[in-house]
Amino acid sequence: MKQFSRRFYSLTAALILAVVLLVPMACAAARASAYFAFTDAVAYAEENGKILIEADVCATGMMDEIGVKSITIYEKQSDGYYDDVKTYTRNNTSGMIRTNNYEHFKSITYQGTIGKKYYAEIAFYAKDSEGNETLYCDTNVVTAVSVP
Repeated sequence: MKQFSRRFYSLTAALILAVVLLVPMACAAARASAYFAFTDAVAYAEENGKILIEADVCATGMMDEIGVKSITIYEKQSDGYYDDVKTYTRNNTSGMIRTNNYEHFKSITYQGTIGKKYYAEIAFYAKDSEGNETLYCDTNVVTAVSVP
């Protein structure tokens, strides 16, 4: 019985040590990169063929610039491939980039064609005094509908 107790306590101690060591590793894996703590991009089908694209980004710290460098909308063609049909950039769309901040949220609405499938590619951007990084993320595919 004494040997069982010793093995049980040894096994319990080993499991606790493993959990204690794995938690910091899990937190590090949740981080998107050295610049990005969190990114999210989602597409929604709205009424009358409109497609809503939402992009959300949080940096690992204060950035000189943070936000979305570009949003490219792709439409499924009859051959099954997706072609880009519209690109929004910081040069042709206001509110894509914030300065001196650590987070940004941007949404745009694209007028699609009812029955067609769409997704967007988001280019998240962060810049500080050390450098900059662009991280690409695709949204889910949605079908343009007349009524959601």
